[in-house]
Amino acid sequence: MNPKRFEPVLLAGILFAALALRLGGIGFGLPYVYHYDEHFYVNTALKLGAGVINNPPYAPTGFSNILFIEYACYYVTGKVLGLFASPQEFEVAYRTDPTIFYLLGRLTSAILGTMTVLAVYLLGKMSKGPAVGLTAAGLLAASFLHVRNSHHSVPDIAMAFFVVLTVMLAVASDCQGKRRYLYLAGLSGGLAVAMKWSAFPIAITLAGFGIWMQAKTRDKIAGKIPNRIALFTILSFGSGFVLGSPQILYNPAPYLREAINQQAAGQAGGFGTWQVDTLPGWLFYGETLVYGMGLILVVLGLVGGLQQLAIAIRERDGTRMLLLSFPIIYFAFMGATSHYFARYALAMMPFVALSAAEILIALVTRFRVKRNGLAQGVIVALAALAIAQPLAYSIRHDALLTRQDTRTLAKEWIELHIPAGAKIAVDWPVHGPPLSTPERAVPNGKNVYDVLDVGGTGLYEHPIEWYYENGFDYLIASSFIYRIPLVYADVDSERREFYAWLDNHLERMQEIRPHKGNSEPPFEFDQIYGPYTSLWRFDRPGPTLKIYALRRP
Repeated sequence: MNPKRFEPVLLAGILFAALALRLGGIGFGLPYVYHYDEHFYVNTALKLGAGVINNPPYAPTGFSNILFIEYACYYVTGKVLGLFASPQEFEVAYRTDPTIFYLLGRLTSAILGTMTVLAVYLLGKMSKGPAVGLTAAGLLAASFLHVRNSHHSVPDIAMAFFVVLTVMLAVASDCQGKRRYLYLAGLSGGLAVAMKWSAFPIAITLAGFGIWMQAKTRDKIAGKIPNRIALFTILSFGSGFVLGSPQILYNPAPYLREAINQQAAGQAGGFGTWQVDTLPGWLFYGETLVYGMGLILVVLGLVGGLQQLAIAIRERDGTRMLLLSFPIIYFAFMGATSHYFARYALAMMPFVALSAAEILIALVTRFRVKRNGLAQGVIVALAALAIAQPLAYSIRHDALLTRQDTRTLAKEWIELHIPAGAKIAVDWPVHGPPLSTPERAVPNGKNVYDVLDVGGTGLYEHPIEWYYENGFDYLIASSFIYRIPLVYADVDSERREFYAWLDNHLERMQEIRPHKGNSEPPFEFDQIYGPYTSLWRFDRPGPTLKIYALRRP
């Protein structure tokens, strides 16, 4: 029996499973948008279609430019089919029901997430053989954090894909001795940074590959120019960045200011006034990897990575060292910051899966040679356990996404029990129920209300007397806001007292919970983007929403 015959079948099965996991529940929340960051990238793409080249918040524009191309194709197709007669009708379609626009963005992430699995397979196959490639692909396919974030129309998965593609092409260049693959790697690396600034360590890895290739080449013409290959690689990197984000080249100042401001916003394990975690950065991202991939898989990846590093140093293996360089530099940089978001760990996950696969296959091979069937069985069981936890988390996550969000339930309850025109203050936009206002209609909105999305630190931004004086009839508190601790302990204590006062002194008309029972599951900041921790304690996505009536004294 030739194992090579089954390699394409196994790979197809892994890719199918990867895509299925990333598509499950992908329409969550729609036509309402409950992921706070998605609308920035969708709006930037739509604004570009309207001729607005630079659109705040001035994040890297690579992902939005991909969406722009997709939206342009959708518009042309719709015009041919008679769905839109003009750009104005296209805009009306978006404002009436934006579902298709967000689905296209989410599908883009799901497909790029699946393509990352394919790229990891190719990288593993080239560096260590097909067994390692298939195992690494399977491990990444099931990894919970990667599956979860492949549901979102934001650039993190796209960035991780281009990072892995870059390393894969660089390794292909080294294995086959063809410089054109390295220049393609440079192009891909530039696209990675165009998706998200934090991918910049890939430039260091690319430069290292360029210098390594220059040292290995015997091309006399190439040798006349110092580091010629490295220079051309960096030039191709710049071309990729410009191709992905031409807006930044057109007007760089606001993007640079935004990058500096975003970095400054992370302090004391938080973001602005929010405290995401109190752990040091390296521990935060290590903990994130453990939760997002499973303890067994991460331990295997760490052991495998340390083994590969030791071999690279002992044998002076430049290729092996460069293969490890991106995850090491990236982890060192992210750990040194106080800018905490779980999705920032995504770029490391493919390399953890690859290292774990290498050590698993090495162990199986060693005990096969020794004909130790029991040891081989233990290793296979270990591999099964390594994939079982993240796979179970991924399946449970997808099941939760198919259920109605608490914010949609709250909207329906309000429209049945609160009269139109009522004045309502809500903790934050997106984290409360989507209600129609005179300025902004929402899909399927039955009533129009006078709504204030407070923002900042939530309802606490104003004393309770302010809400009475300004004629508010109802207050809506969201656990996605009142459960986030603040960086400053004294302010955080006052804020907790404010929300406790609401509970004790106002009439709570309704409380809509995503879980059963009165005890709320532990809160993690990343829950604001979708189900994350304590998955089996939740029945549906969304925050706990408390609706209070303000009765005039």
